[in-house]
Amino acid sequence: MAAIAQDSDVELRSLLGSGSGLELKQLSLPSSKRVLYCDISTGKARPYVPEKFRCRVFEMLHGLSHPGVKATTNLIKQRFVWKSVNKDVQEWCKFCIPCQESKIHRHTKSPLGLFKLPNARFNHVHIDVVGPLLLSKGYNFVLTCIYRFSRWPEAFLMCNQLAETVAQTMYTGWISRFGLPEIITSDRGTNFE
Repeated sequence: MAAIAQDSDVELRSLLGSGSGLELKQLSLPSSKRVLYCDISTGKARPYVPEKFRCRVFEMLHGLSHPGVKATTNLIKQRFVWKSVNKDVQEWCKFCIPCQESKIHRHTKSPLGLFKLPNARFNHVHIDVVGPLLLSKGYNFVLTCIYRFSRWPEAFLMCNQLAETVAQTMYTGWISRFGLPEIITSDRGTNFE
């Protein structure tokens, strides 16, 4: 199958005609009369993988234990070769659901700010938008408001996170019940501009 796909692979044709650093040679397959282009520059024959088989190769090697981008790239490069291995593996790992669910990624840490003690009731509120969540009754975002002094939480459903929607939800949900806070603290996201 791969040998047939190699015959029509445009990228392979361009690699054969350029000085790519790969030593692509035709090697015969022991179980067939077909030949397969392999890179022999490392001393070990690494088959060139046509585009339509690359995702399958990634799934076979990455799916074993879901290693990170570097480890998956090394696993693939030890056994196979194609021009955009690094870019492809990075892209596929980024969208691998099991990896996203289980791996901890570095987060930007900001220094903690100092806030004055509140001097009046409901005068300092922290707000943030949570979502997008699964759509439920037309809503997939939540505006969270927390009164700083007592940590009283409130949550209000929103259909989007546009600044106008956030302002309207803040007005109807918090301000209409507790009054206008003197200070509103947010993460300065675009939904608060």
